[in-house]
Amino acid sequence: MLYRAVRFYVSLYLLVTGIYLITASGRIGLSDSVAMFNVAQSVARDKSFSSEPCELDASNLDAGASVGCVPGFHGGHYAGYGLVPSLLVVPVILVAKAVSAMVHANALAITKAAVSIFTVLIGALACVVLARWILKLGYNRFTAVAGACIFAFASPFWNNSVGGFLSEPYFTLALLVAACLLSNPRRKFSCALAGIAFGVACGTRINGVVLFPAFIVCMAFYVRAYKLPASRLVRDFVEFSVPFSVCALLIAWANYARFGSPLKTGYHLAFPTLPILFSTPFSRGFFGLLFSQEVGLLVFAPWVLVALICFPQFVREHLPEATLCGLSCLIYFVFFAKFFDWHGGTVAGPRLLIPLLPFLVLMMAPAIQYLKQAAAVKPRYWAAISILMVALIGASFVIQLVGTVFPVDRYYTLSQFYLNRPQKPWWWGSIPLASADFLSRMSLSKGQMAQLDPLVARHISQNAVASANSAATEQEFLDQFPNSANMMSPNLICLKVRIMGQSVKMGIAYLVAVLAMPFGGAIGLLRFTRPQPE
Repeated sequence: MLYRAVRFYVSLYLLVTGIYLITASGRIGLSDSVAMFNVAQSVARDKSFSSEPCELDASNLDAGASVGCVPGFHGGHYAGYGLVPSLLVVPVILVAKAVSAMVHANALAITKAAVSIFTVLIGALACVVLARWILKLGYNRFTAVAGACIFAFASPFWNNSVGGFLSEPYFTLALLVAACLLSNPRRKFSCALAGIAFGVACGTRINGVVLFPAFIVCMAFYVRAYKLPASRLVRDFVEFSVPFSVCALLIAWANYARFGSPLKTGYHLAFPTLPILFSTPFSRGFFGLLFSQEVGLLVFAPWVLVALICFPQFVREHLPEATLCGLSCLIYFVFFAKFFDWHGGTVAGPRLLIPLLPFLVLMMAPAIQYLKQAAAVKPRYWAAISILMVALIGASFVIQLVGTVFPVDRYYTLSQFYLNRPQKPWWWGSIPLASADFLSRMSLSKGQMAQLDPLVARHISQNAVASANSAATEQEFLDQFPNSANMMSPNLICLKVRIMGQSVKMGIAYLVAVLAMPFGGAIGLLRFTRPQPE
């Protein structure tokens, strides 16, 4: 039985990992990703948490530079982001540098690609944990595989996992592990292990601590649902809180080591007071997080509507888990609707709400289960929901698939080009439309990327943006940016091996190697999800 279970999870992991590796970008990504990467390099090289080389820019909050380059102890500069992702990729960096020295390849390019690929592996693991959670709640393997694939391929989690070194896959994985451990049936030390996982999540993104009440309320409803004595709640609370408190003390120590105070997280420079941190009008953040054509949840994952429709049924079937899912979504959504940078930066999709996606998928589990029922026994209400769900999931999949190819830097760069021009392109203001437009414009560059100092590259980019009004065409404007080929080529590592300074043979070998993974995984899953003869 254990052997079959392991084969099932391995097959699912191979399927997701293979497709993720095919669509991986091999890049580091945003400014906060660069800061986390610099921290990892400092740990590997100097045993320090420094985010240098960086440049403080307290006036440029949207770019994240003020949080990624915070003055701290001994005149150094540190990032305000969680240390867990940076610490996890330290061994990856060391191995990548050793390999690049052996094959005489560009060490920085290989290291960045290795860190990006490691993030892909973490993201795929989160999908497997979600499948485990669905099975744990009593649903069948078809529902588990379907739920995991919706999360993996029909949600913005896909782009956030393959797009670079982002904290979202790490945070989501740790949060999912904590939630899964608290579900029934529990094993010995489940609450303690959940506390550790939740602490790791907060060490990845400190704002995760706001979800602590949701986990405690879930424990209370667990005691109520299974008619356990009140002393059980006290015991579970202590088991969960003690290891979490140890993690919180480690986070406080890291804050003190970097910024001189356990209560300074690195955001104190950009957001010195709570009114500044939560300065966005709620209505603006609410509608932006849901309907923005750049980061709107319902734009990039319209199947969320079905999750909300299914939530009452999920409450009736699994009250403790429904409480955790519902409260987590409510707390996190309200938090980021008021957050200063509710948009999440130069990203595609609701980056800040990514950790809520597996909870929303779980809410749809009853509807997914009904898909396998014969039409004769399926209630008309659920039949209609099933049709709506399949249609919206299909639309979401297309949006994510096109989005993985699209270099989002291109959208935000060209937005600067057209900002003050009276005539706007047809895709103006919409990343999904810009992604579709890119399909007819993309090309494969034959040049190689220049390995520029990050600060130099940043200054070149700033000068290019300043000349937006003087450039005659899109192409002329894009050519002024460093490594502009990244904004013209598909955002796929297997198609960018030449501009990364590697041979085409290496790209072909990579593609052939990873293509075998999803095929093997799919064949394995078919054996486990097909109906068994009675």
